[in-house]
Amino acid sequence: MVTGQFAVGKTTLVKLLVGDVIPEGRHPTDGISLLEGRCGLDVQTREWILINPGSYNAMDVVYNKVLMTSRDEKGTNSSEKLDQHQASDISPAGSKDDNMGNPGVLQQTQAMALPLPSNTSDAISNQPPSVIPLSQETSSIVPLSRQQLKQKMKAKMTIDEIRRKMEKVLKSGKYKMKVGRLIFWDFGGQYVYYTTHQTFMTYRALFLVVFDGSKGLHEQVSDVLCFPGQHMTPTPAVFLQHWVNCILTYCKAVYTGIPKILFVATHKDKVTTEDIETRRAELYNGVEELFKDHEGREHLVIDNQIFVNATDNTDPEIDVLKKAITDLTFQHPCWGESMPNASVPLELEIANLVVKGKQVLSLREVEELNSISKVSVLSNEELRDFLQFHHSLGKLVYFDTPQLKGYVIISPLLLVEVMRSFVTDIAFWPKKGLIRNTFERMSGSGIIQRKDLYLIWEQKHFNKISPYKEFIFDMLIHLDILSEQRRYDTNTGSRLPVENFFVPCMLTQRNDTSFMTHECTSDKAISLAFVFKGTIIPPALPNRLISACLSMWTVKTYEGKQLLFSGFIGLSFDKAHDIVVCVEGNKILLYIVHETSNGLIVPDIATGIKECMYTTLERISEFYKSTVQATSISQKLPFHIEYACSRLECHITEEAAFTTDEWICDKHKIVHTKDKWNIWNQDQAKEECEINCQGLQEDALNQIPSDIELQRFSSRCEETVIRELAIHLGMTLHEWEKLRSDYEFVDIVKYRVLVSWREKYSGRFINIAKALQDMDLTTHTLCQVKRIRKGHCVINEEYMDLIPTDEILDKLAQVIGVVSFQLGIELGLPITSIDIIQYNNGRDLVGQCKDILFQWREDQRIRPTIRVLVQALVNVDRGAKCLEEIIKTVGVKKYTQHEEVEEEKEGKVKTLMKKLNPFQKKK
Repeated sequence: MVTGQFAVGKTTLVKLLVGDVIPEGRHPTDGISLLEGRCGLDVQTREWILINPGSYNAMDVVYNKVLMTSRDEKGTNSSEKLDQHQASDISPAGSKDDNMGNPGVLQQTQAMALPLPSNTSDAISNQPPSVIPLSQETSSIVPLSRQQLKQKMKAKMTIDEIRRKMEKVLKSGKYKMKVGRLIFWDFGGQYVYYTTHQTFMTYRALFLVVFDGSKGLHEQVSDVLCFPGQHMTPTPAVFLQHWVNCILTYCKAVYTGIPKILFVATHKDKVTTEDIETRRAELYNGVEELFKDHEGREHLVIDNQIFVNATDNTDPEIDVLKKAITDLTFQHPCWGESMPNASVPLELEIANLVVKGKQVLSLREVEELNSISKVSVLSNEELRDFLQFHHSLGKLVYFDTPQLKGYVIISPLLLVEVMRSFVTDIAFWPKKGLIRNTFERMSGSGIIQRKDLYLIWEQKHFNKISPYKEFIFDMLIHLDILSEQRRYDTNTGSRLPVENFFVPCMLTQRNDTSFMTHECTSDKAISLAFVFKGTIIPPALPNRLISACLSMWTVKTYEGKQLLFSGFIGLSFDKAHDIVVCVEGNKILLYIVHETSNGLIVPDIATGIKECMYTTLERISEFYKSTVQATSISQKLPFHIEYACSRLECHITEEAAFTTDEWICDKHKIVHTKDKWNIWNQDQAKEECEINCQGLQEDALNQIPSDIELQRFSSRCEETVIRELAIHLGMTLHEWEKLRSDYEFVDIVKYRVLVSWREKYSGRFINIAKALQDMDLTTHTLCQVKRIRKGHCVINEEYMDLIPTDEILDKLAQVIGVVSFQLGIELGLPITSIDIIQYNNGRDLVGQCKDILFQWREDQRIRPTIRVLVQALVNVDRGAKCLEEIIKTVGVKKYTQHEEVEEEKEGKVKTLMKKLNPFQKKK
């Protein structure tokens, strides 16, 4: 796999290595270029073999692997000599019949495939092919020459006979590989492609990191957009660090020191002959210094000090480079592993379809192909292992997930085409027209519409995508190349068709709002950092995290703009809390912002968001490193957590934070005790406060309690306690008795008396705390007001972010019962709205519940999802079991028409507004 900064000669170098004509001038790579079967290594002599592109046929790869003259089962000497004679026919100096007059050019090559280990796991790999040649077999069978094979096939063998012959050879296990093909993946160096590269990187590869040797490592690279969150000057050294970090992040550590990363300097022709050795020493001394303390140093191959002129195939150092590639290939642990014979018939069938232009198969079609062979039909488990293993080799693309397992991409080039169809550099945009406009909009907003993607895929070079566009959409979403912009019908709760998709790697605009300076301030926010190894985070990680955040929360709008920028996103968690995720250097920073004060941030919310972000990053990291091969090396996450100081600038590691009683931040010299970090680490399953809990902070004590907070507090206290507390707070016994006679349910009375006190005296938490102390009661009851209760829920996570349908709300209204008032408060409805609902419905509890639920669903400030409803039911002690049963019965995809009840209600509402007293009294 050939990587590196743009415009350093990667494509020219690859063409030289495979024997292609070297182009004049610069020709940037659009996405990824794949060169397969153009050169290889003789497994015996280690000679670099070029393969004539005019004679190469993908079918030869499988035919030559299995259709060969087998040694006589009795093992006669004559047949062995025949094999030796045939071997000479495929040497570089082969016969004229094979059209091999050009010495060193081999007309056919033997496919090499890496083994399917006995301990193959179910883990899915998204790591296709590599420059590592596929492994050699070790029996004594030698293939026929290409012309002999073709003649034999045409003259004597039908397709069925070919299959029978192949099966016979496979059963004997007697064949060997002669030449290992090299597959070169040439990665485009422009920034927009970086997120797509992770899909193809694998530990099975040998990586070349190419850089321009005519320039200094710390010389500024002009006209380049640096990585998200990076404010340093872009230099070749920055790009070298980027590529090394990307490779080691995306490739699973299966073997110590694997994959290897070979540095190659180019543009030697731009350095004077007398200065070449001096420049070589400067370059590689600089590379050594750059990575001397790097955690992945054992992966780096620097000592070769390769410095080439990639435009000159007579440059002696090209041979040095070829030898380095050859040596590292033969040293690779994946070289020489045995390959199971049973899967070869299926390989042949698939290869035949690829030759005919087929690119995608349904899983059922693959199963039918597998069933053709009568002696080597794979079992269902073996077939799954076959698909996953060949996915890891890059021969096909298959993801064993519910949304994607129905199809197999048998030509991986299709995936490359899919990505470059819309993830492309400005140099490859159309000069004008609708598609040009689409790319310009996407660059500014990161958003592309479904219809625009359809238009792109209607172009001639991408029209093979169209028949599988829904499957392609799902796959791109699975890879987080695209992120859905979900919308819901607030009347029915049904999910509307997805029209807009977020393409994070195409978003280049930086945050130009004042949110960070005016809102995300040290008095309103708290922060922590996910710190990654190295100096640069591979862009795919934050881009994928941002995509994941979009699926969980709503983008916040500020100063008329959505807070969605390159390496930055602002989200609304609820009406009081916002979330910011942004990239700075090697940190992904997480901020939680309260609308008024950070002292009012709910610890359970902070803890939940932290855990959610950690789990998401963990999943993303493991996704990139997923593979079908087990590993004995323990996998460490590429990041750790650090907490920010009170000014949000200095950081302390999580480990140090909890082992140090006091920490003085470096810049501000502010003392922090370890209790400060408790806000991020609440035990959400625990009802009581921690032993060292100091109660509400000063900011919280000086806050006027909200309706929800008073409801939670009153529901946790007995009637006698609230009555005595109200008197301590200044309310009279007469006021209590009046409320007690007006309202049927005591829980409403407890809440109402506290609301009356708050309105009458502008009451604050500190007043309640003092009254509780005077009553010799614990003030930690107030702490629980700020907690989010954790309840057991078995509703499918897939449904939690959907808006409940009419049918769900109708049925739920029938089982809520007497807690409808409390539920309305928990869902954020104003007291006056609940009073109107109760007045309209009298003693009809079901009617009250229904109106409360439907009015809540119309609130557009925070998305009214099933998740929010579950949490509210838990908070009012109703529990989510009733909702679980309803969803189990009616599902979430059965929608009913919204009931037209507005006209029926209108008269009642007008009548009510004429009344002076909206409060419901006992009838």
